[in-house]
Amino acid sequence: MDLQDRLAVITGSASGIGRETAIELARKGCTCVLVDIQQDRLAEVLEEVRRHSPASTSEICDIGDEIQVKRMAQTVNERYGGIDILVNNAGVMIVKLFHDMSEEEFHRQLGVNFYGALHLIRAVVPIMQSRGKGVIINVTSLGGRLVVPGTSSYAASKAALHAFSESLHYEMKDKGIHVGIVVPGGTRTGIFEPSVSRLGDYYRDQSTMPPAKVARRIREAIEKEHFTTFVPLSSRLLLGIHDAFTEFFSKMLLRRTRPYFK
Repeated sequence: MDLQDRLAVITGSASGIGRETAIELARKGCTCVLVDIQQDRLAEVLEEVRRHSPASTSEICDIGDEIQVKRMAQTVNERYGGIDILVNNAGVMIVKLFHDMSEEEFHRQLGVNFYGALHLIRAVVPIMQSRGKGVIINVTSLGGRLVVPGTSSYAASKAALHAFSESLHYEMKDKGIHVGIVVPGGTRTGIFEPSVSRLGDYYRDQSTMPPAKVARRIREAIEKEHFTTFVPLSSRLLLGIHDAFTEFFSKMLLRRTRPYFK
């Protein structure tokens, strides 16, 4: 899809990958609608986005709330006359061993990471269908394919989003709507803040990829309408090693992470 004069909705825009994606798309000619629950930080990002795209706006929305999402999508559609691109990026990660995680913490991650994306897609697809075109990019995670300790809910939510996206990719193709996924490895964002465990601190320190790199690959995935985009590309190799030598990989992973369980 050509990005010039397109309307893009990006969730989780107040920081990290979402922030960089909004700036990247604005630079390439998109009008952006920034969606997040963090009002103050969202206002700061919008100011930067408007340097490239003056007509861009922001919406405060808890994407885990289906009613809020429907209202937001309707507002955007009425304001701009359509939605061309949806980037489902918003995410929550609480790193705790399963027996230490509360029911609320477990369901919160599923509610934002999977059901939040589902709510956005349900609200936006009819708008795209009425125009006969659209691109949806769901940001999953290498952590949904290569699962590590302390991420039971997060990994489950991202694995579900991956599978859901693949089914939707086939279902939407003949309707003119492209559905793709971008699969980042450990990225330097605020997703680990506030820290709640030593294990989370360990993962945060290992996550060094700049979010701007992921944003560029999201932009390329939209332009070229790719289904699966791994960032970095080398993570495909890591996943292949995991699948081919699962027992060895498991032993090495436990050796590295077990000291951080307590």
